[in-house]
Amino acid sequence: MTLSAIWSLVVNAKDEISIGFLVLIIVASLVQVSKININPWDWFFGLIGKKLNKEVFDKVGEIETKLDKHIADDNKEKLEAKRRDILAFANSCMTGRKHTQEQFIFVIKECDEYEKYIEDNHVKNGEITSAIEEIHRLYTKCLQQNLFLKPGEEYY
Repeated sequence: MTLSAIWSLVVNAKDEISIGFLVLIIVASLVQVSKININPWDWFFGLIGKKLNKEVFDKVGEIETKLDKHIADDNKEKLEAKRRDILAFANSCMTGRKHTQEQFIFVIKECDEYEKYIEDNHVKNGEITSAIEEIHRLYTKCLQQNLFLKPGEEYY
């Protein structure tokens, strides 16, 4: 659009609203093209996009909240499962049942993961401290005296 064409539009405009609208379009176009970091078209279309997508944004927010709760619940359940496994193994050891070295290593790894989670997430642990200590004590004893369950041996 040439300057003469723009001028003819301004001159032929019938009322003040038409002139104002034309001036606004021209100024907005010049600002958008110029090196100034003011982009009125981007702002305008962004505003329209936010209005049109409000429901989508709200739904995404709801999904994020549900997902965060699901992750927290899942972490809590995993922690409880580790706690149950550790207590069951400690109880089995304290009642005299023998275990393989691999079983001890697996449970000690579970103990380490449990303690790391407790430390990282500032969760109180008073339930299985003695069980973990007993597992470590029995593992050390089995290492020193070669008391691990071997293939073909009975559990007791």
